[in-house]
Amino acid sequence: MANRRAVGEGAANARVPAEPRRPAFHAALYRPLRALPRVALLTTLSVTLSVTLSAALSGCHDGNAPAAQAAQLPQVSVMHPESREVREQLDLTGSVAPSATVTLVARVQGVLKEIGFTDGANVKQGQLLFRIEPDTYRAQLVYDQASLDNADQELKRQKELTSDNATSESSLQKAQTTRDQALAKRDMSRINLGYTEIRAPFAGRIGARAFDVGNVVGGSDSTKLATLDRIQPVYVNFTLNERDANRIGLFTRAPRTVRVNLIGAKPEQGEDAALEFVDTRVDPASGAIKLRADIANRDTHLIPGMSVEVHIPVSEPQKVLLVPDTALLREQAGASVLVVNAGGVIEKRGVTTGSLYGSLRAIKSGLGPADRVVTGGGLAIAPGVKVQTVDAVAQGRS
Repeated sequence: MANRRAVGEGAANARVPAEPRRPAFHAALYRPLRALPRVALLTTLSVTLSVTLSAALSGCHDGNAPAAQAAQLPQVSVMHPESREVREQLDLTGSVAPSATVTLVARVQGVLKEIGFTDGANVKQGQLLFRIEPDTYRAQLVYDQASLDNADQELKRQKELTSDNATSESSLQKAQTTRDQALAKRDMSRINLGYTEIRAPFAGRIGARAFDVGNVVGGSDSTKLATLDRIQPVYVNFTLNERDANRIGLFTRAPRTVRVNLIGAKPEQGEDAALEFVDTRVDPASGAIKLRADIANRDTHLIPGMSVEVHIPVSEPQKVLLVPDTALLREQAGASVLVVNAGGVIEKRGVTTGSLYGSLRAIKSGLGPADRVVTGGGLAIAPGVKVQTVDAVAQGRS
């Protein structure tokens, strides 16, 4: 009996192995977890892992925080105002006109036989432009010349008879009258024959012809054949208000030259023009006075009707600060620009503007040479916004 109990106890001891021994800290860690239910145990482990991962990730990003923040700042292009020596000037708009223009008309009637130019071409002085059928007028000249010869002979005969007292004084006067009429008729026929050829009275550019060869022209006084313009030189007509006229001393010491530029062209592409005409009175309706400049137009790039810029100097050369005209903000309160201060923050600065020199606007006050003027950026740029800056010149070259 005692042996059976021992065997039973031994079997029981064999079925339940002894619990392994763990370090003391391990037991202390797991002891409270044993007391928790299974669901609560999983939740606790999840929270612990989440906190641990968050701490690890935040530690990784702390080193790149300044770079990430800088990458999120809006980027603007800036430039320092350009210091340049310029002359203050008045900026006006004028229109180009030919220095001479003529409407070519047919002064005799006939069939148009020849056209000696191409529409829109440059022609030389004396160049044949139109020829009207001359045969009729040449025959009329021959006839009238013969009549004149007969009248000359009759007048000579009457003079001889008068010296011999063989004819009356009235017969001599009649012969003289007949001869004078024949001479006038011959001269008129010669003139009409000359009208059959129409030549350029000066060098210039001719417009489109109104008739082709074969048409009868000259049936009325309004038979216009073409228009010829002299474009070397050309005139530039413009007006100046009374206040600006007094400002530049137009009526006391008028400027001798003005600067003429194509609309939107660079200043160095302009050409000097002589101010040759100032009207004698101010228009009371508009308060403006008419002026005209004469420009050589050697390369014929100016054509009648074209609009041009006219710049009249007002002062002696002086140094000014220039910024792109597109950088200016124009409001009812006046002009202003956006600048980036030393802390990289946008500021709005009021300025006083001067004349326009090409694409640059003169700044009389409100800016300094060291200021960084915003010339381009995103739509969200506004005063108080912190930005990154990029040099406008470097950005344009890249």
